[in-house]
Amino acid sequence: MDDKLRKPLSHNRGFAFQNVNPLIKYWIGSWDNAHPLLDIGCGSCVNARQALEAGATVYATEMEEESVKTLIEDYKDCQNISFHYLRLPDQVSFQDNTFSGILCSEVLHFLNHPDIISSVWELYRLVRPGGKVVITCTGQDVLAYQKVGLKKLKEEERQKSPLCLKAVQNFFDDFCKRAAELEGTESAWKLYEQQKSTMKPYFNFINADQLAMVFTRLGFEVEVLTTGPAPQYPLWVHGDHDQVRLVARKPAQ
Repeated sequence: MDDKLRKPLSHNRGFAFQNVNPLIKYWIGSWDNAHPLLDIGCGSCVNARQALEAGATVYATEMEEESVKTLIEDYKDCQNISFHYLRLPDQVSFQDNTFSGILCSEVLHFLNHPDIISSVWELYRLVRPGGKVVITCTGQDVLAYQKVGLKKLKEEERQKSPLCLKAVQNFFDDFCKRAAELEGTESAWKLYEQQKSTMKPYFNFINADQLAMVFTRLGFEVEVLTTGPAPQYPLWVHGDHDQVRLVARKPAQ
């Protein structure tokens, strides 16, 4: 557990991670020199700064007005970046086909199935034809919760409803607490208490194939689908497949 890789967000909904997104080359590579890049849930702007260094124009968003105000002040002398309020799926003010590329890091796992579907629709609306959407989120193979049957539960749900990305309800009491008890360490209990006090009672551990199917059915072409490690996640143990990674392209017209 490396606390240097994250810090709590001011709005108490998750963390701002300090490491660069592993798919950032796809996001920056989608910059077309004319239409801005969108960073949804920009946190401390680790990824946005990389895009600025590459010469792109960036619209960075957060889900609380106070966070946006703080970012505006922090980056008041920085050109080619602007900050905006955005909360998926229904509080999005941008016009159709505005962005050449969209980065959505560690957001979808906070949403239940209907909001994920609506959010993917919004991403399709926002990105230009030929543009790309880059997603990272927590997957169902996250190592810390395998001893309490997380993957088995998700697979059983998938068999019943192949397209339903159902969140785990009462996650902190039914899964996180039991996992912390099994781990039995001070760090496990500390993370359990920290997250329970700040986050929603449900959490969505995404199945990569299901997510890709949703993107495909809503009009995208999936170009990259994989899993990987996420040492920045606030967990007491990390695995090689904790994170789902997806790159999807909106077909050119």
